[in-house]
Amino acid sequence: MKNVTLPRYTIGPDALNDLERVVSAYGRKVALIHGAKAYAACQALLTPALGSLDVVREVCYGQEATYENVAKLTEDPDVRRADVLIGIGGGKCLDTVKLAGDQLGKPVVTIATIASTCAAVTKISIMYNADGSFKDIPKLKAAPVHCLIPTSVIAEAPIQYLWAGIGDTMAKHVECTFSARNDQLDYASELGRTISAMCFEPVITHGASALRAAKNQEVSDDLEQIIQNILISTGSVSLLVHPDYNSALAHALFYGLTVREHIEKNHLHGEVVSYGTLVQLMMDGQMEMLQKAYAFHRQIGLPVCLADLELSKDDPLSDVLEMAEKNQELNHIPYPVTQALIRKAIDDLENYAG
Repeated sequence: MKNVTLPRYTIGPDALNDLERVVSAYGRKVALIHGAKAYAACQALLTPALGSLDVVREVCYGQEATYENVAKLTEDPDVRRADVLIGIGGGKCLDTVKLAGDQLGKPVVTIATIASTCAAVTKISIMYNADGSFKDIPKLKAAPVHCLIPTSVIAEAPIQYLWAGIGDTMAKHVECTFSARNDQLDYASELGRTISAMCFEPVITHGASALRAAKNQEVSDDLEQIIQNILISTGSVSLLVHPDYNSALAHALFYGLTVREHIEKNHLHGEVVSYGTLVQLMMDGQMEMLQKAYAFHRQIGLPVCLADLELSKDDPLSDVLEMAEKNQELNHIPYPVTQALIRKAIDDLENYAG
């Protein structure tokens, strides 16, 4: 028997007004687990939205999505007595809260304060080591029961998160269609692959305008469209398709690049993934899509070469390529992707003129 989940979400400037209704279906005692900046950004809206809910714990998740930070939450007696865990923040915070909820068997409600990844709705957690390097991706028993998307908070967030989220979103279509190539798909995977188209052309169409709106801290139609593509379209693909089709080289190369300390320190997840998308398109010979993506990257400033990631084209990248080649995201692909093949695509991209 297959149990298929789709995101349940509330979006709008007043989205947090739905919080008490959503949570009340699961209990009254809540633990608020957040990033420090995220909590400060939405506290004025959050406090009245809690209504009569009983906040038994309010705590910062930490600085990284690690098993150690998950353990701090699951061992906290106040967190343990909560009926619902409410995660407030970006991807690393929400992935930490989701895994804690999974281990405790508690429902999770997410409040997305930035639009940078689809972590607010998915049933995986991307986990890292304390030094910021990638560790693994545990699969969870359930997705968050609801996601609240306060667009006014996201519009006022640092714009680089939205910018990186655009890059991460475009990868979903490129990777999903590549990984699923030549396979006979079941209904859910076919639906997910079809939805993945929303992660590419519409993002190119609306992305630059959305960034301009966010720069002015305005909630425009284009910004709302992009936020939903980042969080909901991408998240729907992740929830619907077989896990084999969720990623490919763009993310494998990102995880490989995290072995370089400055990548995690100076660059955002979606920013680095967006570079991997160009590498994958080059490797796979998808030149029409590459031309569109490359031009869009240039338009909004996403990376198009190694120098944009503070790397030299003469760097052998042996450690990066070794980590990328063995990453789990390359376990199911239409042909073998070797270190040599990735290196050639990187070199070809260095010489590409659009």
